[in-house]
Amino acid sequence: MSIQYQEQSKRSKAGIALVTVFIVIALGALAYSVWRYVELGSIALAEILIEGMILFVLVSQAVGTYTFRLTESDLIIDEVGLLGKKRMIIPYTMINGVYQFKQSMMPPLKFRYKYRKLSSTDDRPVWALAYSVVEGKKLKHGRVLLKAEQELFDVLAQHVPNLIQVKEDQVVFHAYLREDAFKHGEDFAIYAANVYGQGQAGAEDVKE
Repeated sequence: MSIQYQEQSKRSKAGIALVTVFIVIALGALAYSVWRYVELGSIALAEILIEGMILFVLVSQAVGTYTFRLTESDLIIDEVGLLGKKRMIIPYTMINGVYQFKQSMMPPLKFRYKYRKLSSTDDRPVWALAYSVVEGKKLKHGRVLLKAEQELFDVLAQHVPNLIQVKEDQVVFHAYLREDAFKHGEDFAIYAANVYGQGQAGAEDVKE
């Protein structure tokens, strides 16, 4: 396996300070709930459980570290967190694109899998990488939220041209195009080339 690019997640001082404040608040709330339960006999098990879960999420998102590797064929993400080590491998051929992430109540594409591969203490912008995975006779979509240096996206663009750091609707269109090709049993590379080729030809006709 030849590694063409590699980088690790980062933490900023401002990000660490902000997350620390939230952790202290959550820890204080949890400590108070436990004290009230022990000393006053007030039943607050559900409250303690919720506060404990919030504290766990805050800490896990802050302390997790991520290593991104670009090989000749795959994007590899190695994660080290409170629950151990995890590895994620996404073939370039299954990537639908990368766009700047914005929270939405009704995203234009239904993601079956959603992952956060970033530290909450990193103050860089959040990018969403959309990809597809074939499971038996079904094709499902996934999304990975990440933060990385521009160089990573530049190298990734060499393997996935015209789809890295583009508008969200362009990525969504590519994902639906892949889904349509899969439903009809078509080779996606050929199918996409034909569709994009027709679109380019149509644009040239309009100019003329």
